Amino acid sequence: MPQQFCYVDEVVPSNVRIDLKYCGSDNFVGRPIDGYTRGKRAILRKDAAQALAQAANLLRPMGYGIIVWDAYRPAGALQDFYAWSQTDDVSTKETFYPNITKKGIYEHRYIGLTSEHTWGIAVDITLYHLDTGKEVDMGGRHDLLDPSSATDYMGISPSQQKNRRLLRDTMAKAGLRNYSKEWWHYFLTPKGKVRVYGFPLNDSLPPAPQQNAISS
Repeated sequence: MPQQFCYVDEVVPSNVRIDLKYCGSDNFVGRPIDGYTRGKRAILRKDAAQALAQAANLLRPMGYGIIVWDAYRPAGALQDFYAWSQTDDVSTKETFYPNITKKGIYEHRYIGLTSEHTWGIAVDITLYHLDTGKEVDMGGRHDLLDPSSATDYMGISPSQQKNRRLLRDTMAKAGLRNYSKEWWHYFLTPKGKVRVYGFPLNDSLPPAPQQNAISS
């Protein structure tokens, strides 16, 4: 693992939980994704992990914690997504992309051939209540590839809209920007050169000598 990366659980406070969706079958492809089969510990660039920790510390006094659904995403996962999009398998359509085709997933920019996730600076997250452990009602699930997943979507209840805004505003205070089509997706603004990474998730990766460092 490059030296500028870290395991998220080593940096964030205890009110951050990890539940990586691409390690299992609860995702729009319906199976574990390439690069996610060797471990379940989330990985991020250190500056992104520190920003996530700051957000979690801001949320704790309000009674909330963060659930991380995705963080660093190996480049091979994007290739796996695209290969899946070329198949006839539509078993997950009703749950994850009910109103568009597989081609539409790319046309509407829900998934791309590049991603801030492969740079190690993006997270997919939601909130949960510290007192009950239950997820906060955001008016939609992770990876629902649909207009209703837009952060400012008005067709959900006022309380659901408020919850999405709370997440967005708190993350912004920690320096993480929202992708407006997906209420769950946040990322650091890149500074200088970025690099796509391909090392797979592994729960016991040692640090590696830094190569081709990115500037930030």
